[in-house]
Amino acid sequence: MISPIRFGGMASGLDTEKIVKDLMNVERQPLNKLKKKKIMEEWKRDSYREMNSLLLEFQKSLDNLRFGFNLNKKKVISDSETAVAVKMNGQPSLSNYTIKVTQLAQPATPASAQFSVDSTTVPNSTTQIGSDFTIEINSSSLGSPVSISVSSTDTIDSVIKKINSSGSGVKATYFNNKLVMTKEDGTTFDVTVTSGDASKLGMGNSGTTTASSAGQPGTEGIVEINGVTHMVSGNTFTYDGIEFTIKQTTTNPISVSVKTDEDALFNTIKDFVQKYNELIDKVNAKITEKRYKGYEPLLDEEKEALPEKTAEKLDGMAKSGILQRDSILSDGLDALRHALTIPLQGADPAFDTLSEIGITGAPNSKYAYLDKGKLYIDEAKLRKALSENGDKVVQLFTQYSSSKNYNETGLAQRMYDELDKTIKLLTDKAGNTTLPVDDSVIGRSIDQINRDIDLWEDRLKGIEDRYWKKFTEMEKALSKYNSQSSWFLNMMGGQQ
Repeated sequence: MISPIRFGGMASGLDTEKIVKDLMNVERQPLNKLKKKKIMEEWKRDSYREMNSLLLEFQKSLDNLRFGFNLNKKKVISDSETAVAVKMNGQPSLSNYTIKVTQLAQPATPASAQFSVDSTTVPNSTTQIGSDFTIEINSSSLGSPVSISVSSTDTIDSVIKKINSSGSGVKATYFNNKLVMTKEDGTTFDVTVTSGDASKLGMGNSGTTTASSAGQPGTEGIVEINGVTHMVSGNTFTYDGIEFTIKQTTTNPISVSVKTDEDALFNTIKDFVQKYNELIDKVNAKITEKRYKGYEPLLDEEKEALPEKTAEKLDGMAKSGILQRDSILSDGLDALRHALTIPLQGADPAFDTLSEIGITGAPNSKYAYLDKGKLYIDEAKLRKALSENGDKVVQLFTQYSSSKNYNETGLAQRMYDELDKTIKLLTDKAGNTTLPVDDSVIGRSIDQINRDIDLWEDRLKGIEDRYWKKFTEMEKALSKYNSQSSWFLNMMGGQQ
Protein backbone atom coordinates (compact mmCIF):
# COMPACT_ATOMS: atom_id res chain seq x y z
CA MET A 1 0.00 0.00 0.00
CA ILE A 2 1.39 3.44 -0.99
CA SER A 3 1.71 5.83 1.96
CA PRO A 4 -0.28 9.06 1.50
CA ILE A 5 1.62 12.28 0.78
CA ARG A 6 0.99 14.75 3.59
CA PHE A 7 1.67 18.45 3.75
CA GLY A 8 1.36 20.12 7.11
CA GLY A 9 1.57 23.68 8.40
CA MET A 10 1.06 25.38 5.02
CA ALA A 11 -1.65 27.66 6.41
CA SER A 12 -0.86 27.55 10.12
CA GLY A 13 2.91 27.52 9.97
CA LEU A 14 2.95 24.69 12.52
CA ASP A 15 5.43 21.77 12.34
CA THR A 16 2.60 19.28 11.96
CA GLU A 17 4.98 16.37 11.27
CA LYS A 18 6.68 16.83 14.65
CA ILE A 19 3.43 17.40 16.50
CA VAL A 20 1.91 14.19 15.13
CA LYS A 21 5.11 12.28 15.84
CA ASP A 22 5.13 13.49 19.47
CA LEU A 23 1.47 12.61 19.87
CA MET A 24 2.10 9.14 18.40
CA ASN A 25 5.05 8.59 20.75
CA VAL A 26 2.57 8.86 23.60
CA GLU A 27 0.07 6.62 21.81
CA ARG A 28 2.80 4.01 21.16
CA GLN A 29 3.59 3.41 24.83
CA PRO A 30 1.30 0.34 25.11
CA LEU A 31 2.88 -1.07 21.94
CA ASN A 32 6.39 -0.42 23.23
CA LYS A 33 5.53 -2.24 26.45
CA LEU A 34 4.38 -5.22 24.40
CA LYS A 35 7.61 -5.22 22.39
CA LYS A 36 9.71 -5.08 25.56
CA LYS A 37 7.62 -7.84 27.07
CA LYS A 38 8.29 -9.94 23.98
CA ILE A 39 12.04 -9.34 24.29
CA MET A 40 11.93 -10.38 27.94
CA GLU A 41 10.03 -13.56 27.05
CA GLU A 42 12.57 -14.37 24.32
CA TRP A 43 15.45 -13.80 26.75
CA LYS A 44 13.80 -16.05 29.31
CA ARG A 45 13.11 -18.74 26.69
CA ASP A 46 16.72 -18.66 25.50
CA SER A 47 18.03 -18.83 29.08
CA TYR A 48 15.84 -21.83 29.85
CA ARG A 49 17.02 -23.54 26.68
CA GLU A 50 20.65 -22.83 27.56
CA MET A 51 20.15 -24.48 30.96
CA ASN A 52 18.28 -27.36 29.34
CA SER A 53 21.19 -28.01 26.99
CA LEU A 54 23.58 -28.12 29.95
CA LEU A 55 21.38 -30.62 31.77
CA LEU A 56 21.00 -32.77 28.66
CA GLU A 57 24.75 -32.82 28.05
CA PHE A 58 25.39 -33.87 31.65
CA GLN A 59 22.65 -36.50 31.46
CA LYS A 60 24.28 -38.07 28.40
CA SER A 61 27.62 -38.19 30.22
CA LEU A 62 26.00 -40.34 32.93
CA ASP A 63 25.90 -43.25 30.48
CA ASN A 64 29.56 -43.77 31.38
CA LEU A 65 28.47 -44.47 34.96
CA ARG A 66 25.02 -46.04 34.90
CA PHE A 67 25.86 -49.08 32.75
CA GLY A 68 28.05 -51.76 34.33
CA PHE A 69 29.79 -52.75 31.11
CA ASN A 70 31.21 -49.22 30.83
CA LEU A 71 32.76 -49.51 34.28
CA ASN A 72 33.92 -53.12 34.22
CA LYS A 73 36.95 -52.29 32.12
CA LYS A 74 39.76 -54.81 32.31
CA LYS A 75 43.49 -54.79 31.66
CA VAL A 76 45.96 -57.64 31.24
CA ILE A 77 49.34 -57.79 32.94
CA SER A 78 52.28 -60.03 32.05
CA ASP A 79 54.83 -61.00 34.67
CA SER A 80 57.52 -60.58 32.02
CA GLU A 81 56.87 -58.09 29.23
CA THR A 82 60.36 -58.76 27.86
CA ALA A 83 59.36 -62.37 27.13
CA VAL A 84 55.59 -62.12 26.53
CA ALA A 85 53.78 -58.81 25.97
CA VAL A 86 49.98 -58.73 26.28
CA LYS A 87 47.08 -56.38 25.62
CA MET A 88 43.29 -56.57 25.61
CA ASN A 89 41.69 -57.58 22.32
CA GLY A 90 38.27 -58.74 23.51
CA GLN A 91 36.64 -60.17 26.63
CA PRO A 92 38.83 -62.78 28.38
CA SER A 93 36.86 -65.56 30.09
CA LEU A 94 39.44 -66.23 32.81
CA SER A 95 41.23 -64.04 35.33
CA ASN A 96 44.60 -65.82 35.12
CA TYR A 97 46.61 -67.52 32.36
CA THR A 98 50.02 -69.14 32.13
CA ILE A 99 52.07 -69.23 28.93
CA LYS A 100 55.32 -71.01 28.19
CA VAL A 101 57.18 -70.30 24.93
CA THR A 102 58.99 -73.35 23.56
CA GLN A 103 59.74 -72.02 20.09
CA LEU A 104 59.36 -68.66 18.34
CA ALA A 105 57.76 -68.58 14.91
CA GLN A 106 60.14 -67.88 12.04
CA PRO A 107 58.77 -66.17 8.92
CA ALA A 108 59.42 -67.72 5.55
CA THR A 109 62.26 -66.26 3.49
CA PRO A 110 61.22 -65.89 -0.17
CA ALA A 111 63.46 -66.74 -3.11
CA SER A 112 65.25 -63.55 -4.19
CA ALA A 113 67.67 -62.05 -6.68
CA GLN A 114 69.57 -58.86 -6.03
CA PHE A 115 71.06 -56.49 -8.62
CA SER A 116 73.45 -53.58 -8.03
CA VAL A 117 72.28 -50.51 -9.96
CA ASP A 118 74.97 -48.27 -11.47
CA SER A 119 74.76 -45.25 -9.14
CA THR A 120 76.80 -43.07 -11.52
CA THR A 121 74.35 -43.34 -14.41
CA VAL A 122 71.09 -44.15 -12.55
CA PRO A 123 71.50 -42.12 -9.36
CA ASN A 124 67.84 -42.09 -8.34
CA SER A 125 64.44 -43.56 -9.09
CA THR A 126 63.45 -40.79 -11.52
CA THR A 127 66.50 -40.92 -13.81
CA GLN A 128 65.98 -42.56 -17.22
CA ILE A 129 67.69 -45.91 -17.82
CA GLY A 130 69.19 -44.75 -21.13
CA SER A 131 69.13 -48.09 -23.00
CA ASP A 132 66.63 -50.55 -24.45
CA PHE A 133 66.62 -54.18 -23.32
CA THR A 134 64.36 -57.15 -22.66
CA ILE A 135 64.45 -59.53 -19.70
CA GLU A 136 62.76 -62.88 -19.23
CA ILE A 137 61.63 -64.35 -15.91
CA ASN A 138 61.37 -68.12 -15.72
CA SER A 139 60.23 -70.35 -12.86
CA SER A 140 58.94 -73.87 -12.33
CA SER A 141 55.64 -72.36 -11.18
CA LEU A 142 55.20 -70.59 -14.54
CA GLY A 143 53.88 -72.38 -17.60
CA SER A 144 56.24 -70.40 -19.83
CA PRO A 145 58.77 -67.61 -19.36
CA VAL A 146 57.45 -64.05 -18.94
CA SER A 147 59.09 -61.40 -21.13
CA ILE A 148 59.41 -57.74 -20.02
CA SER A 149 60.56 -54.97 -22.39
CA VAL A 150 62.39 -51.92 -21.02
CA SER A 151 62.96 -48.74 -23.05
CA SER A 152 65.70 -46.16 -22.68
CA THR A 153 63.19 -43.61 -21.33
CA ASP A 154 62.07 -45.88 -18.47
CA THR A 155 63.08 -45.11 -14.89
CA ILE A 156 63.71 -47.51 -12.03
CA ASP A 157 60.14 -46.84 -10.85
CA SER A 158 58.61 -47.66 -14.23
CA VAL A 159 60.76 -50.82 -14.54
CA ILE A 160 59.51 -51.95 -11.11
CA LYS A 161 55.90 -51.36 -12.16
CA LYS A 162 56.42 -53.45 -15.31
CA ILE A 163 57.94 -56.33 -13.29
CA ASN A 164 55.24 -56.22 -10.60
CA SER A 165 52.42 -56.21 -13.16
CA SER A 166 53.98 -58.82 -15.46
CA GLY A 167 52.08 -61.78 -13.98
CA SER A 168 55.32 -63.63 -13.22
CA GLY A 169 54.69 -63.66 -9.47
CA VAL A 170 57.96 -61.79 -8.95
CA LYS A 171 57.87 -58.50 -7.04
CA ALA A 172 60.57 -55.86 -7.32
CA THR A 173 61.72 -53.09 -4.95
CA TYR A 174 64.48 -50.48 -5.14
CA PHE A 175 66.46 -49.16 -2.17
CA ASN A 176 69.98 -47.87 -1.66
CA ASN A 177 71.00 -48.58 -5.29
CA LYS A 178 69.76 -52.16 -5.07
CA LEU A 179 67.05 -53.68 -7.27
CA VAL A 180 65.67 -56.69 -5.41
CA MET A 181 63.27 -59.27 -6.88
CA THR A 182 61.44 -61.78 -4.69
CA LYS A 183 58.95 -64.58 -5.27
CA GLU A 184 56.54 -65.08 -2.38
CA ASP A 185 55.43 -68.62 -3.29
CA GLY A 186 58.89 -69.89 -2.33
CA THR A 187 59.87 -71.25 -5.78
CA THR A 188 63.16 -70.21 -7.30
CA PHE A 189 63.36 -68.22 -10.53
CA ASP A 190 65.85 -67.06 -13.19
CA VAL A 191 66.21 -63.60 -14.73
CA THR A 192 67.70 -63.63 -18.25
CA VAL A 193 68.61 -60.64 -20.42
CA THR A 194 67.33 -61.77 -23.83
CA SER A 195 68.31 -58.64 -25.77
CA GLY A 196 70.02 -55.30 -25.28
CA ASP A 197 72.26 -54.12 -22.47
CA ALA A 198 70.87 -54.19 -18.89
CA SER A 199 74.20 -53.69 -17.16
CA LYS A 200 73.15 -50.32 -15.73
CA LEU A 201 70.64 -52.27 -13.63
CA GLY A 202 73.25 -54.86 -12.73
CA MET A 203 71.70 -57.60 -14.91
CA GLY A 204 74.49 -57.77 -17.53
CA ASN A 205 74.36 -58.00 -21.33
CA SER A 206 72.22 -60.10 -23.62
CA GLY A 207 72.41 -63.78 -22.70
CA THR A 208 73.24 -63.19 -19.01
CA THR A 209 71.15 -65.26 -16.58
CA THR A 210 70.92 -64.65 -12.86
CA ALA A 211 69.48 -67.37 -10.66
CA SER A 212 67.63 -66.44 -7.48
CA SER A 213 68.64 -67.73 -4.09
CA ALA A 214 66.52 -70.48 -2.61
CA GLY A 215 63.83 -69.38 -0.20
CA GLN A 216 63.50 -70.80 3.29
CA PRO A 217 60.13 -72.08 4.55
CA GLY A 218 58.76 -70.53 7.74
CA THR A 219 58.43 -72.42 11.02
CA GLU A 220 55.53 -72.26 13.45
CA GLY A 221 55.89 -71.12 17.01
CA ILE A 222 55.14 -73.50 19.88
CA VAL A 223 53.44 -72.17 23.01
CA GLU A 224 51.81 -73.80 25.99
CA ILE A 225 48.81 -71.89 27.39
CA ASN A 226 47.29 -73.12 30.63
CA GLY A 227 49.00 -76.49 30.06
CA VAL A 228 47.74 -76.97 26.48
CA THR A 229 50.23 -76.85 23.60
CA HIS A 230 49.38 -74.69 20.57
CA MET A 231 51.10 -74.09 17.24
CA VAL A 232 51.06 -70.44 16.12
CA SER A 233 51.92 -69.11 12.68
CA GLY A 234 53.29 -65.81 13.95
CA ASN A 235 54.79 -64.35 17.08
CA THR A 236 51.72 -62.16 17.63
CA PHE A 237 48.39 -63.92 18.00
CA THR A 238 45.08 -63.61 19.87
CA TYR A 239 43.85 -66.17 22.37
CA ASP A 240 40.60 -65.81 24.38
CA GLY A 241 40.41 -62.03 23.98
CA ILE A 242 44.09 -61.40 24.74
CA GLU A 243 46.70 -60.45 22.17
CA PHE A 244 49.99 -62.17 22.96
CA THR A 245 53.33 -61.10 21.48
CA ILE A 246 56.02 -63.70 22.21
CA LYS A 247 59.56 -62.33 22.17
CA GLN A 248 61.76 -65.12 23.52
CA THR A 249 61.61 -68.69 24.67
CA THR A 250 60.99 -69.30 28.35
CA THR A 251 62.06 -72.02 30.77
CA ASN A 252 59.15 -71.53 33.16
CA PRO A 253 55.57 -70.45 32.43
CA ILE A 254 54.85 -66.70 32.46
CA SER A 255 51.80 -65.60 34.48
CA VAL A 256 49.26 -63.33 32.77
CA SER A 257 46.48 -61.83 34.93
CA VAL A 258 43.27 -60.05 33.99
CA LYS A 259 42.36 -57.27 36.43
CA THR A 260 39.93 -54.40 36.71
CA ASP A 261 41.41 -51.31 35.14
CA GLU A 262 41.35 -49.20 38.29
CA ASP A 263 42.85 -46.16 36.58
CA ALA A 264 40.12 -46.12 33.93
CA LEU A 265 37.41 -46.49 36.58
CA PHE A 266 39.00 -43.82 38.77
CA ASN A 267 39.18 -41.40 35.83
CA THR A 268 35.53 -42.09 34.90
CA ILE A 269 34.37 -41.26 38.43
CA LYS A 270 36.65 -38.23 38.61
CA ASP A 271 35.28 -36.99 35.28
CA PHE A 272 31.72 -37.39 36.60
CA VAL A 273 32.51 -35.30 39.70
CA GLN A 274 34.13 -32.61 37.55
CA LYS A 275 31.15 -32.42 35.17
CA TYR A 276 28.70 -32.42 38.08
CA ASN A 277 30.50 -29.52 39.76
CA GLU A 278 30.62 -27.57 36.51
CA LEU A 279 26.89 -28.10 36.03
CA ILE A 280 25.82 -26.92 39.47
CA ASP A 281 28.20 -23.95 39.23
CA LYS A 282 26.52 -22.78 36.02
CA VAL A 283 22.97 -23.42 37.20
CA ASN A 284 23.59 -21.79 40.59
CA ALA A 285 25.12 -18.78 38.85
CA LYS A 286 21.96 -18.42 36.77
CA ILE A 287 19.45 -18.73 39.64
CA THR A 288 21.44 -16.41 41.95
CA GLU A 289 22.28 -13.79 39.33
CA LYS A 290 21.60 -10.24 40.50
CA ARG A 291 18.35 -8.67 39.36
CA TYR A 292 18.41 -4.94 38.57
CA LYS A 293 14.95 -3.53 39.19
CA GLY A 294 13.64 -0.83 36.92
CA TYR A 295 15.74 -1.84 33.89
CA GLU A 296 13.92 -2.90 30.75
CA PRO A 297 15.10 -4.07 27.32
CA LEU A 298 15.94 -1.29 24.88
CA LEU A 299 14.07 -1.01 21.60
CA ASP A 300 16.04 -0.36 18.41
CA GLU A 301 15.22 3.36 18.36
CA GLU A 302 16.31 3.68 21.99
CA LYS A 303 19.62 1.95 21.24
CA GLU A 304 20.27 4.29 18.33
CA ALA A 305 19.96 7.28 20.67
CA LEU A 306 22.68 5.92 23.01
CA PRO A 307 26.39 5.13 22.70
CA GLU A 308 26.88 1.45 21.78
CA LYS A 309 28.63 0.46 25.02
CA THR A 310 25.98 2.20 27.11
CA ALA A 311 23.20 0.39 25.24
CA GLU A 312 24.96 -2.96 25.76
CA LYS A 313 25.39 -2.29 29.46
CA LEU A 314 21.74 -1.33 29.94
CA ASP A 315 20.53 -4.37 28.03
CA GLY A 316 22.85 -6.56 30.10
CA MET A 317 21.42 -5.15 33.32
CA ALA A 318 17.88 -5.71 32.06
CA LYS A 319 18.70 -9.33 31.19
CA SER A 320 20.56 -10.06 34.43
CA GLY A 321 18.73 -12.25 36.94
CA ILE A 322 16.05 -13.27 34.48
CA LEU A 323 15.96 -16.76 36.05
CA GLN A 324 16.70 -15.67 39.60
CA ARG A 325 15.25 -18.16 42.12
CA ASP A 326 13.65 -20.14 39.29
CA SER A 327 11.74 -23.01 40.89
CA ILE A 328 12.30 -25.53 38.08
CA LEU A 329 16.08 -25.18 38.22
CA SER A 330 16.23 -24.89 42.02
CA ASP A 331 14.10 -27.98 42.49
CA GLY A 332 16.14 -29.82 39.85
CA LEU A 333 19.39 -29.16 41.74
CA ASP A 334 17.78 -30.24 45.00
CA ALA A 335 16.67 -33.49 43.34
CA LEU A 336 20.23 -34.20 42.15
CA ARG A 337 21.66 -33.60 45.62
CA HIS A 338 19.00 -35.86 47.12
CA ALA A 339 19.82 -38.61 44.61
CA LEU A 340 23.45 -38.57 45.74
CA THR A 341 22.83 -38.56 49.48
CA ILE A 342 20.23 -41.33 50.01
CA PRO A 343 21.97 -44.66 50.88
CA LEU A 344 21.63 -47.44 48.31
CA GLN A 345 19.48 -50.26 49.62
CA GLY A 346 20.69 -53.75 48.76
CA ALA A 347 24.35 -52.69 48.70
CA ASP A 348 27.03 -53.47 51.25
CA PRO A 349 26.37 -51.01 54.13
CA ALA A 350 30.05 -50.12 54.03
CA PHE A 351 29.69 -49.00 50.37
CA ASP A 352 26.16 -47.59 50.09
CA THR A 353 26.99 -43.86 49.93
CA LEU A 354 29.50 -41.67 48.12
CA SER A 355 31.20 -40.59 51.33
CA GLU A 356 32.25 -44.20 51.98
CA ILE A 357 34.28 -44.29 48.77
CA GLY A 358 35.89 -40.88 49.34
CA ILE A 359 33.44 -38.46 47.68
CA THR A 360 31.93 -35.82 49.99
CA GLY A 361 30.61 -32.29 50.11
CA ALA A 362 32.68 -29.27 50.95
CA PRO A 363 34.94 -29.62 54.01
CA ASN A 364 33.30 -28.28 57.16
CA SER A 365 33.93 -24.58 57.54
CA LYS A 366 31.95 -21.39 57.84
CA TYR A 367 32.34 -20.93 54.07
CA ALA A 368 31.16 -24.43 53.09
CA TYR A 369 27.73 -23.09 52.13
CA LEU A 370 29.30 -21.11 49.32
CA ASP A 371 30.07 -24.33 47.43
CA LYS A 372 26.32 -25.04 47.14
CA GLY A 373 26.57 -28.79 46.84
CA LYS A 374 29.87 -29.27 45.02
CA LEU A 375 31.58 -32.63 45.45
CA TYR A 376 35.15 -33.25 46.62
CA ILE A 377 37.25 -36.40 46.11
CA ASP A 378 39.63 -37.95 48.60
CA GLU A 379 41.71 -39.58 45.87
CA ALA A 380 43.61 -41.91 48.22
CA LYS A 381 40.37 -43.22 49.76
CA LEU A 382 38.71 -43.67 46.35
CA ARG A 383 41.70 -45.56 44.94
CA LYS A 384 41.75 -47.80 48.00
CA ALA A 385 38.04 -48.56 47.56
CA LEU A 386 38.56 -49.35 43.87
CA SER A 387 41.56 -51.56 44.60
CA GLU A 388 39.97 -53.56 47.39
CA ASN A 389 36.24 -53.43 46.52
CA GLY A 390 35.96 -52.29 42.93
CA ASP A 391 32.82 -54.35 42.29
CA LYS A 392 31.03 -52.68 45.20
CA VAL A 393 31.98 -49.22 43.93
CA VAL A 394 30.55 -50.15 40.53
CA GLN A 395 27.39 -51.46 42.23
CA LEU A 396 26.89 -48.13 44.00
CA PHE A 397 26.52 -46.38 40.65
CA THR A 398 24.94 -49.09 38.49
CA GLN A 399 22.60 -51.21 40.66
CA TYR A 400 19.37 -51.97 38.81
CA SER A 401 15.98 -52.16 40.52
CA SER A 402 13.46 -54.28 38.65
CA SER A 403 10.69 -52.69 40.73
CA LYS A 404 11.99 -49.17 39.95
CA ASN A 405 12.38 -48.59 43.69
CA TYR A 406 14.19 -45.26 44.12
CA ASN A 407 16.23 -46.34 47.15
CA GLU A 408 17.33 -49.56 45.38
CA THR A 409 18.40 -47.74 42.21
CA GLY A 410 22.08 -46.94 41.57
CA LEU A 411 23.15 -43.30 41.97
CA ALA A 412 23.83 -42.72 38.27
CA GLN A 413 20.37 -43.95 37.24
CA ARG A 414 18.72 -41.89 39.99
CA MET A 415 20.39 -38.76 38.66
CA TYR A 416 19.50 -39.67 35.09
CA ASP A 417 15.82 -40.05 36.02
CA GLU A 418 15.73 -36.78 37.99
CA LEU A 419 17.35 -34.95 35.08
CA ASP A 420 14.69 -36.42 32.79
CA LYS A 421 11.99 -34.77 34.90
CA THR A 422 13.71 -31.39 34.97
CA ILE A 423 14.48 -31.47 31.24
CA LYS A 424 10.80 -32.21 30.50
CA LEU A 425 9.64 -29.32 32.71
CA LEU A 426 12.06 -26.93 31.00
CA THR A 427 10.97 -28.15 27.56
CA ASP A 428 7.31 -27.66 28.47
CA LYS A 429 8.19 -24.18 29.70
CA ALA A 430 10.45 -23.01 26.87
CA GLY A 431 10.48 -25.66 24.10
CA ASN A 432 13.64 -26.45 22.19
CA THR A 433 15.14 -25.73 18.78
CA THR A 434 14.61 -29.29 17.48
CA LEU A 435 10.81 -29.14 17.64
CA PRO A 436 9.08 -27.97 14.41
CA VAL A 437 6.35 -26.19 16.41
CA ASP A 438 6.95 -24.39 19.69
CA ASP A 439 3.92 -25.23 21.83
CA SER A 440 5.66 -24.39 25.10
CA VAL A 441 4.27 -21.98 27.71
CA ILE A 442 6.65 -19.21 26.66
CA GLY A 443 6.17 -20.06 22.98
CA ARG A 444 2.41 -19.57 23.28
CA SER A 445 2.97 -16.36 25.25
CA ILE A 446 5.21 -14.96 22.48
CA ASP A 447 2.62 -15.92 19.85
CA GLN A 448 -0.07 -14.02 21.78
CA ILE A 449 2.19 -10.99 22.17
CA ASN A 450 2.85 -11.03 18.42
CA ARG A 451 -0.90 -11.01 17.76
CA ASP A 452 -1.37 -8.14 20.21
CA ILE A 453 1.47 -6.23 18.53
CA ASP A 454 -0.20 -6.67 15.13
CA LEU A 455 -3.50 -5.37 16.55
CA TRP A 456 -1.77 -2.37 18.07
CA GLU A 457 0.09 -1.61 14.85
CA ASP A 458 -3.25 -1.48 12.99
CA ARG A 459 -4.83 0.59 15.77
CA LEU A 460 -1.98 3.10 15.80
CA LYS A 461 -2.17 3.47 12.04
CA GLY A 462 -5.82 4.47 12.43
CA ILE A 463 -5.01 6.88 15.26
CA GLU A 464 -2.25 8.51 13.19
CA ASP A 465 -4.58 8.84 10.22
CA ARG A 466 -7.17 10.57 12.45
CA TYR A 467 -4.57 13.03 13.77
CA TRP A 468 -3.54 13.90 10.25
CA LYS A 469 -7.14 14.23 9.19
CA LYS A 470 -7.83 16.69 12.02
CA PHE A 471 -4.77 18.77 11.27
CA THR A 472 -5.63 18.71 7.56
CA GLU A 473 -9.13 19.98 8.33
CA MET A 474 -7.62 22.68 10.53
CA GLU A 475 -5.29 23.74 7.72
CA LYS A 476 -8.22 23.85 5.29
CA ALA A 477 -10.24 26.01 7.71
CA LEU A 478 -7.31 28.36 8.25
CA SER A 479 -6.71 28.55 4.53
CA LYS A 480 -10.37 29.43 3.96
CA TYR A 481 -10.27 31.98 6.76
CA ASN A 482 -7.11 33.54 5.32
CA SER A 483 -8.70 33.70 1.87
CA GLN A 484 -11.82 35.38 3.28
CA SER A 485 -9.69 37.83 5.27
CA SER A 486 -7.76 38.73 2.14
CA TRP A 487 -10.99 39.29 0.20
CA PHE A 488 -12.40 41.41 2.99
CA LEU A 489 -9.27 43.52 3.16
CA ASN A 490 -9.24 43.93 -0.58
CA MET A 491 -12.86 45.03 -0.47
CA MET A 492 -12.14 47.55 2.24
CA GLY A 493 -9.18 48.81 0.31
CA GLY A 494 -11.33 49.24 -2.78
CA GLN A 495 -13.88 51.46 -0.93
CA GLN A 496 -11.15 53.84 0.14
